[in-house]
Amino acid sequence: MSRTAHRTAWMFILTCTLALSLPAAAHAATLEGFAGDSRYTTAIAVSKAAFPAGAGAVVLATGQNWPDALSGTGLAGAVDGPVLLTESWRLTPGVLAEIERLGASEIYVLGSATAVSDNVLASLVAALPQGTTITRLGGENRYDTAALVASATIAARPGWDGTVFLATGQGFADAEAAGPVAVALGRPVFLIDEIPAARRVPSAMSASGVTRAVILGGEPTISAALEAQVAATAGATERLAGPDRFATALAVATYAETNAGFTWARPGIATSDDFADGLTGGVLLGKRKAPLLPTPRAGLPDRIASALYSHRATVATFTVFGGTSAVPAHVRQEAQHALVALYFDINRAMSHVSAITAFGPRTAGGTAERKALEYVAAQLEGWGYTVRTQTVMLPDGKTSHNVIAERAGTSTDVLLLGGHIDSKYPSPGGNDNASGVATVLELARVLANTTSRPTVRFMAFAAEEISGDTADDHHFGSRQYVASLSSTERARIHGMVSVDMVGYGSTFNVRSLGTGPQEAVTSLKRRAWYIGQALPYLRDPGRYGWSDHEGFERVGIPAAWLEWREDPVYHTTRDTASHVQPSRVRVTGRLLRGWVLGMDDAGLEDLR
Repeated sequence: MSRTAHRTAWMFILTCTLALSLPAAAHAATLEGFAGDSRYTTAIAVSKAAFPAGAGAVVLATGQNWPDALSGTGLAGAVDGPVLLTESWRLTPGVLAEIERLGASEIYVLGSATAVSDNVLASLVAALPQGTTITRLGGENRYDTAALVASATIAARPGWDGTVFLATGQGFADAEAAGPVAVALGRPVFLIDEIPAARRVPSAMSASGVTRAVILGGEPTISAALEAQVAATAGATERLAGPDRFATALAVATYAETNAGFTWARPGIATSDDFADGLTGGVLLGKRKAPLLPTPRAGLPDRIASALYSHRATVATFTVFGGTSAVPAHVRQEAQHALVALYFDINRAMSHVSAITAFGPRTAGGTAERKALEYVAAQLEGWGYTVRTQTVMLPDGKTSHNVIAERAGTSTDVLLLGGHIDSKYPSPGGNDNASGVATVLELARVLANTTSRPTVRFMAFAAEEISGDTADDHHFGSRQYVASLSSTERARIHGMVSVDMVGYGSTFNVRSLGTGPQEAVTSLKRRAWYIGQALPYLRDPGRYGWSDHEGFERVGIPAAWLEWREDPVYHTTRDTASHVQPSRVRVTGRLLRGWVLGMDDAGLEDLR
């Protein structure tokens, strides 16, 4: 058979009969936001929501640093009042008006005059009615201040059970995560560290009648030796901890469910990059018995996303503290997405990279390529997909196959995500292109049991690498697939992305030939801009194209190629699984997951 005949011969083979399980209905949670033009006005907005009818007491701390305010949440819970913030050198405008609206007769000022100046207290004395009690709780350092605040908390909480929270004074994350629970239980918060300034804390705890300390954070934040010292002087201990601040926050949330009646109906979201909004917002969350979920501005952490997915049936409203400069729009959207789809798990993706490269160099039509394709098909079947293969004829008379699976959306319009499975001999093809196939596989798992507006088609393309006499002897799998499509089927594909070499490099590019429709390129760039990810355009050089987007672009289907550059060892024996950078794969996978889940009718229309 001639080469032309080989290129046009194709057939579909159904390789399994497992039906894809029906997508779960999308779960939309409402967003409730509390934000002002500063941390001070945000705290006031929270106070108004938490205490619409007023409050008898107010906890006041500097908004310019966090140590003194950390222990204030337990006191706020005990006296049933808000935490308000002020500038250190003056009473911040608006704070006095909120204290007056509340009708508070007790003001607890946290910290020494260095933290909250005497000018602030003088302003309060001059403006508030006679009989208002203003109490400064300030020690020589943050540890002494926390102990004083804890004593005031105990005094204001009749029937206190002897349990306290204990956190490091070197960072705000762990104590802040426990803030809502401290509010709900009126529980004291002590700060401790293995430094001279904190040496009086164990004895202060003992003198306060502490019988149990719930330690926040793991080692070395609070060491086992320090925990033993606390236990020896202040009773029993238990620890709420994880490998990072987000895992610790989730451990606190689990504790709160068991010990304080918390639910996930209205979880709070605040930036983990700063302290103010999460700390003052913790009072409202404590009254509502809802956990605080910290997140950096860069994106929702995987651990938080996973926890939200686990509680997706319960979450009805997200309570967001701070404006979009604190919790950006894309983080809010990611929280919504976490309720409908699994997060992109980089460890699973990297396991696919390892499995695929373990087959060795995957020359088109060879045994290693066939085994890799079988692996891809088996993974897809395991997630409930109906898998089909398309025979691909090669110039040397051998055959290979494209592997295809599809997850139906609410629209028949298709987004196609694909990567080539073969590698260039003698390379095991870790970056080129186990990285791309692994990304597509993990996306298939993530999206298997959810829904989105577009239908999503996942493909492992055969025979992308040059395997003939000329530079144009490549892309056999994708070209034959495109040639097999009817005009109606072509029209259904609103966007195609070739995921190729996304596992190594310093620059993330979106690429195309520049000769066909560029809507897919534009759409991906728009998504990248939205999440703050740099994604410059780089034209695919040469007349033949360097990846599987080429065949789609030439027939008028909007197509793009995602690639990290530069890789000095691709097509060599050094392109192994260990060469692949997990961070690059993760960025690619998160971009595409959000692109699919965020695609609405207007976005699909813009693609064609």
